[in-house]
Amino acid sequence: MDKLDRQLLALLQTDASRAHADLAKLVNLSPSQVSRRVARLEADGYIRATVALLSEAALGLQVEAYVAVAMASYAPDVVRGFHARISALEEVLDCRATTGDSDYLLRIVARDLASYSRLMNEQLLGHGDVASVRSSVVLDRIKHTTSLPLPPTSA
Repeated sequence: MDKLDRQLLALLQTDASRAHADLAKLVNLSPSQVSRRVARLEADGYIRATVALLSEAALGLQVEAYVAVAMASYAPDVVRGFHARISALEEVLDCRATTGDSDYLLRIVARDLASYSRLMNEQLLGHGDVASVRSSVVLDRIKHTTSLPLPPTSA
């Protein structure tokens, strides 16, 4: 990855809807050079997808919570069942296996506290595979970004 690739990735992380002609002006390349570089960055796996980031507030999603989950059993079929159940829940935005006191950390969004409570009681708990949960409801976002730190340039 060179300096121009890094500049393109930085620009695309902030607004992937920019036309290649607009990007070309910002990095002093031709639109065709930008198109080739972006295609290469996609092929090389630097760009996984191009998506629209939606507004939680506009969609009425008023509750965001982080939930630490400790499993009751580590039997492979139990873990597979938990993974399948969590993967099917659209309110669960992230599920990460972690070290420490918990086995998983979930990021969940819900319309309101009642919806969040139903999700916790009906979908997360009560299946026999979860030993305990520890929830932290977000009060305010201090920093929120989808931009990843980019490696230093090689050229």
